[in-house]
Amino acid sequence: MKRSNIIILVVLGVIVLWAIVVRNGLAGTQVELNGKWGEVETQYQRKAKLYENLIATVKGAARNEDTTLIKIVQMRSRIADVKPDQNNPEQLAQANRQYSDIGRAIMNINVEAYPTLKATELFGNLQAQVEGTENRVAIAIRDWNAVVTNYNGKVVRFPNNLIAGMLGYTQKPNFKADEGAKDTKIDFGK
Repeated sequence: MKRSNIIILVVLGVIVLWAIVVRNGLAGTQVELNGKWGEVETQYQRKAKLYENLIATVKGAARNEDTTLIKIVQMRSRIADVKPDQNNPEQLAQANRQYSDIGRAIMNINVEAYPTLKATELFGNLQAQVEGTENRVAIAIRDWNAVVTNYNGKVVRFPNNLIAGMLGYTQKPNFKADEGAKDTKIDFGK
């Protein structure tokens, strides 16, 4: 075999090996991209479910506390309304029953209906969960953008861009927040 043919075969072999390495690098990065995007979607899904459940829990606890506090205030006001005549044994007995009824009702609220008022604690927990979830989403997006940047660098750099173009690898966009996303608020509604 001629020396020129050997050189041509070696050069072609190096080009084929280089093309395989470039193609495998692009494919591997694309798989990583898909995985990172899956993580972004997972965090958004978690966020949607978590917020819905947390808001419902906090709203329920707040409503229950409102009801409990209203009952307690109403019962206390009834105590002020009980003014028996100390010389009338029937009124004293009736007042005693009212005091006992009010006392039992307050005990029942405290023991049965809602042993500890917790809305403030739940709001604090909601705030911590929202912060943690937003951080998870931000990390997932940051990781996605880092992989996109790496991938796009491989796609556009010469001579990789020759192989990337022939195999249909194109640049991917970085994640961008929707218009008005910075103004998103949690709504407790009515």
